Amino acid sequence: MTSTSLSLRCIGRRADTHDVTSWQFVATEGTLPPVLAGQCMTLHTEIDGQPLCRAYTLSSSPQDDCWQVTIKDVGLVSHHLHQSLQVGDEIRADGPFGDFNLTALPCERPLLLSAGSGITPMWAMLRDELAKRPDADIRFIHSARSPQDVIFADELAALAEAHAGLRHALVVERVPERVLEEAPAAHPWVGRLTPSMLKELAPDLLGRHVYLCGPAPYMAAVSTMLAELGLPAAQLHQESFGLPEAAPVAAGGDHFWLTLKKSGKKVKILPGQTLLAALEGAGETMMAACRAGVCGACRCTTTGEIERQSVVTLSPQDLESGVALACSCTARGDVGLDY
Repeated sequence: MTSTSLSLRCIGRRADTHDVTSWQFVATEGTLPPVLAGQCMTLHTEIDGQPLCRAYTLSSSPQDDCWQVTIKDVGLVSHHLHQSLQVGDEIRADGPFGDFNLTALPCERPLLLSAGSGITPMWAMLRDELAKRPDADIRFIHSARSPQDVIFADELAALAEAHAGLRHALVVERVPERVLEEAPAAHPWVGRLTPSMLKELAPDLLGRHVYLCGPAPYMAAVSTMLAELGLPAAQLHQESFGLPEAAPVAAGGDHFWLTLKKSGKKVKILPGQTLLAALEGAGETMMAACRAGVCGACRCTTTGEIERQSVVTLSPQDLESGVALACSCTARGDVGLDY
């Protein structure tokens, strides 16, 4: 999987919810590279003189003449973009990358499940699939904290109106009592997604492939639900925004050493702690974007015993030569590190 480094110019900015904004980009020179619906790109910026980057899923579809990212105002880089990135600005990007898409993982009758910002790849995949197959049989269930937190709510309703094969449902954790009293039919699914909701909204669940994306707790809960409902593991495809955090380790407990090959510096790393977390905790700076083992920005070369939680961007040759993704790799002993 390869990606391209390019310069983008912002041609549009739109507020989607109270804390979510979408930006549209074109290439400053030439044309945008081909993209698959559901792929990501990395945006590079600078905060207080320090270069930083972050990976974001494209919420645009391949049929669009621009790239779009839809970002929640959470985290250092995302907040900075909300505060500073305006129409006319230029920004460096790498991409596209990622294997979470209906081209790499095709299915005739998909069930899309998302929560929060996890809607972004689903929205891109949904639009792309309906552009290719207007009569496609698709189920889409999105979970949000409140009606005001639903991203693309109006656009999704319009898409469902235009395509008879699309059935969608919004599951919201909280709805004001006044709203429920005035229009109870507008929010039939209140609370968190449950097995009974899944069975009612997708009664033919076991005959579909499921595409799942959202925060780690949502992913874990829904994965367990699907397994308990009998969905074969081969029919579940998922992408997470962030890896589950390792269990905390008591101070003063066992640890290993990371030896940085270029400087010879030794960095303490705790069992279950990622190489990236150990480096950043010691004040070291390393390029990192998605922090979920997807984009490959934190590639490094290791010696010693390690455990990889993701090998998405790594070839067999990489694995043989000790290449790892620092954001999704832990130490099982003392490790040498080069990056």
